[in-house]
Amino acid sequence: MLFLNGIFYPGDPMSKGKILVVDDDAFFRALCSDILSSGGFFVKTASTGAEALELVDNEVFDIVITDLVMPSVGGMDVLERTKQHNTLTDVIVITGHGSIETAISALKAGAFDYIRKPLNEDELLHTVSSCIEKKKLLEENQEMRQSLKLFEVSRAITTTLDINKLYNLALDALLQLVPGEAGIAAFYENDGRSLEIKAMRHMNTYDGDRIMEVFKHRFERDLKGLSNISVVEKPELPPADNEALKEYNSFLVAPLMKGSTPVGYLVIFSKAGKGGYTLRDIKNAAFVAEHAAGAFENAQKYAEAKEMAFIDSLTNLYNSKYLELVLDKEIKRADRLMMPVTVLFLDLDNFKLVNDRNDHLVGSKMLVEVGKILLKCVREVDTVIRYGGDEFVVILVDADYDVAMRVAERIRSTIERHEFIREEGLALRITASIGVATYPIHTRDKKELLKTADKAMYRAKDMSRNTVYLAPVPGQPAVK
Repeated sequence: MLFLNGIFYPGDPMSKGKILVVDDDAFFRALCSDILSSGGFFVKTASTGAEALELVDNEVFDIVITDLVMPSVGGMDVLERTKQHNTLTDVIVITGHGSIETAISALKAGAFDYIRKPLNEDELLHTVSSCIEKKKLLEENQEMRQSLKLFEVSRAITTTLDINKLYNLALDALLQLVPGEAGIAAFYENDGRSLEIKAMRHMNTYDGDRIMEVFKHRFERDLKGLSNISVVEKPELPPADNEALKEYNSFLVAPLMKGSTPVGYLVIFSKAGKGGYTLRDIKNAAFVAEHAAGAFENAQKYAEAKEMAFIDSLTNLYNSKYLELVLDKEIKRADRLMMPVTVLFLDLDNFKLVNDRNDHLVGSKMLVEVGKILLKCVREVDTVIRYGGDEFVVILVDADYDVAMRVAERIRSTIERHEFIREEGLALRITASIGVATYPIHTRDKKELLKTADKAMYRAKDMSRNTVYLAPVPGQPAVK
């Protein structure tokens, strides 16, 4: 018998943990089972999601490793049932090529981690061992393990990848576990140059701002070196600061650390004095701060990864995946503010000849330079997108087609005059054809707006190339 997490079940008492492997691929199941068994784990397997559901309903596992894509009952179903049946069981999902987004969704739903196919033995053992080590650390702290609130708090925080939600979750968690009548969450912005309130509980904005000023003036000089939970009693503060704190007699500061540097603070205000905080309160505050700090780091990584999914790897401009999102956003804003939005669709003329006469590396360098020209020719509020190949899209906000035509002409003439790859002695020349279409003048449909600008660009190419062409406005003659 094996006794874990207060529950006993059949298994090898000498094993490192009990694992269920779920996959409809017999070879993968066997391979995974062999690796884990050799690593000292007790392993069971299931060939279908339905079989896995029956097992997790009737047995206790330390870890469930499940494929995401399976017939009928998929990996997300296994994840959901496992977490419903036993929140202490961790789930690791298996993802194949092209399903990273699904894996991220699984992480948001409570999965511990994901591993990719084809299976890497070292990655599998490392991921499983990390999961088991985390469980052992929790079990070693009997006091923490017995507190359901702590576990629920950690789950809520660590499974959230939205930074804005985390501000509130972390502050609410601390207020649940540590006695206090009010609280604020303050985090550094602008590369650590400013400390800003991100969440507030049980106080109005005026009082929050006053207290924040006290907090900054009194402690900010010492905050950067603050790495542990700190409790300050009201009599320790100057009279002016005491007035700002009003009825609160003490406050507890929980720094959120990234390495040795604090990235923010959770602050709880209490009517009780400094002696009102127990050792358990301090431990609970440290628990929340540690989990929140890790969650914020993960959320930032997720945000960066999400951002990178919309970035063209060659030019560092936004890519076509981002186009629909930003166009939808700008059109909604245009409707709200009653202002126009114009799309420029740009294609380089005879770009294929550049690659044919030189090489693709030269062509790539030229595209990078075109991207830089576009950014210089527009405002910061505008968006430049590499649509694909040698095609670019520029979204001009609050710009009618008269303004847009001038911007497009500036882009066209700048490209025409520019000597590309000059630093390598080539000094190549190229021109561009640009189509222009404006919302809502030409259309009120965002997809049709892009198509209209695209058609206008092809009309420019048909005319003479190196031309800016305005899509015909309904009821008006075409304008070049």
